[in-house]
Amino acid sequence: MSATVTPTVGLRLAANATPAALPALQWAVGMLHEMLVQPGESFYIFSLRKTDNTTVILRIADPHTGNPLTPVTAGNLIFDLMKAAYFNKLQVEVGYRDFGPDPQAGINKLVIDRVILTQ
Repeated sequence: MSATVTPTVGLRLAANATPAALPALQWAVGMLHEMLVQPGESFYIFSLRKTDNTTVILRIADPHTGNPLTPVTAGNLIFDLMKAAYFNKLQVEVGYRDFGPDPQAGINKLVIDRVILTQ
């Protein structure tokens, strides 16, 4: 009599699972004109006035899931770059992903993925 090995359900599901597709990377270029920091809610947003004079409201969150980062510390490079751009009035180019509506905030989850500063 030989033993039969049956893979566990978890292994079969993992083999068939496909990762969720990330929202497309979009770009906005302009100057930051507002910062809103609410550490208790892990809500960090920046308003960027684009070169066409429209505003994009961007947030710091996980760029792969859209979930809040807790906590956003002084060592967060995106926060540091965005803060530097705001206080030094530098033009910023931001790559972001749109994770759809955030009913609690009343805006879309436009999550910062990458930042380019120029002078």
